[in-house]
Amino acid sequence: MMRRVYLDYAATTPLRLQAKEAMLAALEHFGNPSSVHQYGQAARGLLDGARRQLADLLAVRAERVVFTSGGTEANNLALRGVMAKAPGQTLLVSALEHDCVRQTAAALAQSGVRVEEIPATAAGVIDLAWLTERLQRGDVALVSLMHANNETGVLQPVAEAAALAHAKGALLHTDAVQTVGHCVVEPDALGADLLTFTAHKFGGPKGAGALILKPEVAMLATQTGGAQERNRRGGTENLASVAGLAAALAAALEHLTRETEAALALAAYLERNLPAGVALVAPNSPKVPHVRQLRTPGRKGEDMVLKLDMAGVATSQGSACSSGRVQASHVLQAMGFDLTAAAEGLRLSWGWNSQPTDLAAALAAL
Repeated sequence: MMRRVYLDYAATTPLRLQAKEAMLAALEHFGNPSSVHQYGQAARGLLDGARRQLADLLAVRAERVVFTSGGTEANNLALRGVMAKAPGQTLLVSALEHDCVRQTAAALAQSGVRVEEIPATAAGVIDLAWLTERLQRGDVALVSLMHANNETGVLQPVAEAAALAHAKGALLHTDAVQTVGHCVVEPDALGADLLTFTAHKFGGPKGAGALILKPEVAMLATQTGGAQERNRRGGTENLASVAGLAAALAAALEHLTRETEAALALAAYLERNLPAGVALVAPNSPKVPHVRQLRTPGRKGEDMVLKLDMAGVATSQGSACSSGRVQASHVLQAMGFDLTAAAEGLRLSWGWNSQPTDLAAALAAL
């Protein structure tokens, strides 16, 4: 029987035991956290406890945490919510962003919001010189820049961009989906006014995420119908998933040193043993430990993903949200690759449950 290997942790991860146990315990509390009776208040206590735990792990106050259904909703809330309070001003979005940010920006542009794209360099980071010059001209309400790119793993200069934005009266939002749970991430240390992430990237459940925002950020709720989350996100909270989110992040950070060392060892092993003709994208740029993008010149990334899957190795071209659509990577295009080269990307990513034999199997299959 073929041994199957999973190297698509950047898309989603196996559920940690700690998250599963927390979710099962939370399922015993069926009350609505907004109800005033004892069933509701028991659920409220669990929800508040998860919020405090999450806030402590991220070094923020609990009232700054807004629970959402995941990263996509959190990013929508951040961009739409801020721009709704900033009529006539501009949204700057990096050319490297995940589609849930790019498409939200495109939808805002169609509704009349001025949106401009921050270009990227060949190294896979944004052009800070361009951002500096654009901010000098004013009228920018929000800069959206991901913490680490989901395809290449390249870390972005978020703190530097935040300082530039703040100097000109703009806010900064960072999509930290690929760094929370994989690195030490503190919104205030980054200078982020709004930070978003999702549980299932670090061993938590799908369907749970959060937006962390500073108290002074003016934002309009985009999901209405209730006063939940301090009137910032209507809808009865997903108690079991929220409990799983907090437990997964606690476990990820508890084991962060060991898991980081293991992830870096796997990255080094991959990079040392790449087959001839396979290239690492952005080889000299700082990256998260667990994501590497390769190029297979002359072979489409889509074909490589399918062939590797037939060989028992699960990989991807990039964002799972774009799977099923054959297209060149917008990230690679932003870095200067032509359409043909931008379709040759292959992403490998690993995580808390990965083993050295997984990378060995992938290299053999490659």
